[in-house]
Amino acid sequence: MIGKARVNLRPAVEAGIGFTVILLAWEYGTALVRIPDYVLPVPSAILRRFWETFAVQAQHLGATATTTLAGLVLALVVGILLALAVIYIRPLKAIVLPALAAFNSIPKIAIAPLFIIWFGLGMEPKILLAFLLALFPIFVNSVTGMGEIEPDILDLARLAGGTELRIFTKVRLMNAVPYITDALKVAFPLALVGSIVGEFIGGNYGVGYLILSGQFNLDTPLVFACLLSITLFTTVVIGLVVLVEWVFLAWRPSRRVR
Repeated sequence: MIGKARVNLRPAVEAGIGFTVILLAWEYGTALVRIPDYVLPVPSAILRRFWETFAVQAQHLGATATTTLAGLVLALVVGILLALAVIYIRPLKAIVLPALAAFNSIPKIAIAPLFIIWFGLGMEPKILLAFLLALFPIFVNSVTGMGEIEPDILDLARLAGGTELRIFTKVRLMNAVPYITDALKVAFPLALVGSIVGEFIGGNYGVGYLILSGQFNLDTPLVFACLLSITLFTTVVIGLVVLVEWVFLAWRPSRRVR
């Protein structure tokens, strides 16, 4: 009989204590050295401003979430299709992978103004920036997941009468799913950064616009409150990805009880 795995709560408790100490030092240390709120607000002021502007932040964060998720979904579709292309058409790998790596090295904030000029102040430039930032990790992980398979497994699938379509759906895609979910944990924050950068450069709505508004009005507690909203939103989305992994990917080697 396999015993139940023990849950070690000590790291979580230690992290919680450390975080509490940092917050207390921030709260009372700032007052002791007399740092004004417009330079570094204390946690209590940030939380108060967070609740005061919660409804407004929710509206702006909703707009940012829309462009972020749209860019992420687009990157997921294009990244997987490109990965399929370089796996099944081998010569393409020598062209596509270096080209994407070179393009990925360009700071996206440098091309954000061009997108504003080309596509205006609407959702399109934010979606494109989110898409470009999220594309590379999804593509690389998809290529690894669908391409790094033991040849013996593929030969066995063909000997069992599997067509290329069935081998793709039952072998390649299933092997790639854990890689893709891992890529989403990296790609989502990058897509969010792209969307917010687009709002910084040329937006009239979204959490990036709200941060700029707080900066121009020296409302630093609002800026920190927006950062808190972004952190919570990112944590929730990545938590949902982890939950999907926990429910649907129980067959992963990392989930096996030893």
